[in-house]
Amino acid sequence: MLNTFTKLIKLTFIFSGVISGWTVIILFSNTTFDLEIREAINKMYLNQKNFIFNVKDLSLLLVKDANERFSEKNSEIIRLNNTILD
Repeated sequence: MLNTFTKLIKLTFIFSGVISGWTVIILFSNTTFDLEIREAINKMYLNQKNFIFNVKDLSLLLVKDANERFSEKNSEIIRLNNTILD
């Protein structure tokens, strides 16, 4: 399992390195697709930024939900304890 994970990480780094190097070479070459490549890169970074913000929002919602559930359970337990003690 660990060997497979290591190979997957190596493949990811090699792929990223090849794509990054190829992109840098193309951008320095001033090809006809220069504008489209720059737009694609900008979209990629904007998507990463949005992804991070969405993960943050999701995390906050999950914490709020957990707090609400725990407070409901605690209030039910307190009510049960009060009815038993009465």
